[in-house]
Amino acid sequence: MATKAEVGQLPARGKQRLSAPPAVAVVGMIYIDATTGKEKIFDGASWVPHDNTVDSYYATHKPAAKTPAKTAASMVQTDVCTDGDPACTPSGAHGGPGSTPPGHYAFACSVCHKVGGRVSFAKNGPAFGSGLPAPTFDATAKTCSNVACHAVSGTFSYYVYDYGLDANVLTTVSYGGAAPRPTSSWFSTGAAGCTACHDDPPRNGSTGSNVWHSGNHGGQGPTGARNQCQFCHPDASSPGNGIGDTITNPALHANGVADVVVTFTSACFTCH
Repeated sequence: MATKAEVGQLPARGKQRLSAPPAVAVVGMIYIDATTGKEKIFDGASWVPHDNTVDSYYATHKPAAKTPAKTAASMVQTDVCTDGDPACTPSGAHGGPGSTPPGHYAFACSVCHKVGGRVSFAKNGPAFGSGLPAPTFDATAKTCSNVACHAVSGTFSYYVYDYGLDANVLTTVSYGGAAPRPTSSWFSTGAAGCTACHDDPPRNGSTGSNVWHSGNHGGQGPTGARNQCQFCHPDASSPGNGIGDTITNPALHANGVADVVVTFTSACFTCH
């Protein structure tokens, strides 16, 4: 997968005849094997057939994502809040490992916090973001603000078919960049849900120049298979018909990047 720095080195047209797969690629890049004449397309993780055999390819070539074991963390009541609020214990929707319902259950508290004595945000942790105000805890509302994990932004590059040029062209869009969403109360009842961190589904996911999160991707409506989270993201699922509500791989979720691995079908190839 191409890094941000490598994207500038990618060809403007994403279909090439080569003796071996390109060493650097992004979603939608196509190469024609010079030996066999077969086309393959990059799905974000591997090269897959660029024909109708892709419909059965994933059943035998793509193993199911594994969910890592939960990370345990131990805290005592006086360790919880910077302001020393004795009632602020790791419970409720935004609780720590083992809480019911679970909060950031895949991560130890030390991922974002200093856990020596009173807990505060670790300045070298993911809660601090470049150019953003420092994260803070509101002891009255029991919520955190300006947590960088809730304001992921960047650019995403991919190849898509341009009907006017009759070619697959390299396209780069921006995503995120909004102010961080406040977290739910530490003592919220019930699961916090995806909307505690971001819109669900995310609105367009970028500048609005794409259809991925529009609810009408791949010529289908919001409940269609090609509008489900897992169609493009390996860390989430959407058994609620287009409403993502299940994280399948916590190690890839809330990790500061948008992980994209498309599950291509032959129906995709009118645009890819």
